[in-house]
Amino acid sequence: MDGVVGLYGLDDNELVSKGFLATGACQHRGKASTGLAIGTRKGIYIHKGLGRIAEVIDYNIINTFQDLEPVAVIGNIGYTKRKIAEGINAEPIEIHPRAGSEIRVVVTMDGYLIKDDDLRLELEPDYDLQTDNKTEIIGALLHKYITQEGVGFEVGDRLLDRLKGRATFALTALVHDGREIYLIALNDAKAFEPFCHATIDGIFIASSESCSHRRLNGLTEKEYDGGEMTLCSSNGIETKRLREEPLMPDIFQGVYFGNVGSLFRGKEIFQIRRELGLGLTDYYKTSRADIVIPNPESGWGVTVGIAEGLKKELFPALIKLPQAIRTFQEGGRRARSQEVGLKFGGIDSLLKGRNIAMGDDSIVRGSVSEGGSVWVAYNAGARFIEFWISYGPMFFPSFKEWHRGIDCLTELAVQRAFADDNPYDKSLDEINRAVAKLVGVDEVKYNLRDRVEAVAGPGSFQALDASYPIDEEFWPDWIKTEFDRFNRYRES
Repeated sequence: MDGVVGLYGLDDNELVSKGFLATGACQHRGKASTGLAIGTRKGIYIHKGLGRIAEVIDYNIINTFQDLEPVAVIGNIGYTKRKIAEGINAEPIEIHPRAGSEIRVVVTMDGYLIKDDDLRLELEPDYDLQTDNKTEIIGALLHKYITQEGVGFEVGDRLLDRLKGRATFALTALVHDGREIYLIALNDAKAFEPFCHATIDGIFIASSESCSHRRLNGLTEKEYDGGEMTLCSSNGIETKRLREEPLMPDIFQGVYFGNVGSLFRGKEIFQIRRELGLGLTDYYKTSRADIVIPNPESGWGVTVGIAEGLKKELFPALIKLPQAIRTFQEGGRRARSQEVGLKFGGIDSLLKGRNIAMGDDSIVRGSVSEGGSVWVAYNAGARFIEFWISYGPMFFPSFKEWHRGIDCLTELAVQRAFADDNPYDKSLDEINRAVAKLVGVDEVKYNLRDRVEAVAGPGSFQALDASYPIDEEFWPDWIKTEFDRFNRYRES
């Protein structure tokens, strides 16, 4: 879930600074690495490293790149792809053909590719693949097709055909053909990954999220439909939709991962989360809570709706501490539970002796309770905790976790709550009780899938019902088995 941007503009003396700001607006999407690539009429220049954008790029670098008279910029905020971030995998990535080529391609991408072994075998005779980052595979395919077709929309067509059913992506790429620089922006046919564009003060800007456009004092003009490509060059800027397929946006990015001020399929993410909270109170009707508190930070939106629906006071009774890290990115449950304990502090005067309604976006693995925010609230004296969850029970892992094997399924909170049984034929009340016991709260109040869809719109609810954007031929056998089991019990 990287943040990616692409900017194109002639004779703009602040283009690199704008690229820095647009990329930095996506900082919430990752902490592992940062990079900018600058396209000029003479070539492409890259600066990247491990860490947040302010740790990697300073004003001296910005000014140096701006002196090169840039035409285009692409940027990346890297989500943790490994337990330990590795500089070799940082983006943007330059593609290295084994034979000499006048065409240079540098690419960055938000998304994922399934089972790339055959693609690596196809590409390795002609390309020196230097990373284990999926972006490099897709970038090498892009270079190959540009070499064969030239820089045009045919390249996007071929890439969509080659990756059909096995990848999701929103990418930006710089291409230098020895004469001029091009910017390409392209997304997958289902529009699974968020991607949008605008023109602000004559500069074209594609981004993972509309917060980049707001940061540059502009407004998003359009979210990309599936299989849509923009080509920027000295001949102008043109956008075409190359595929007409039903869209399948990743709903969880609106519920959990997106910036609250960004748009998600035309709707502000904060309002999506607020409406989910209101919907929860409409469904459950009653509460024992004296006050409502968020599980910071992603729990804020839903908690506003819960407080509004319950007509209870909303307090920031849990504080995210300065040493907080994004524990969702940690690979092991034990590591996450230990590090969650470093994230929060509780305000005793607000929590002591109170019945608490705590709002959060989701329960993925349940590590929130193991030395984390739930423990902090009880330790501060909370008497009773209802855990209100804006998303439904998560039965299945993200397809981006499949490479870890069946552990990414069995570590999910709902699966652990029914480790010796089966969660698929249980009522929502039964699931609520079992997960409450698992995570150590008095009550859990999950949402229903249909209610989430009514607020956020149609799309992929992969964790709730295995509605993956990936064709079944690319699913691992253990997911196929589990999905068959899910359907069998749900039908009965």
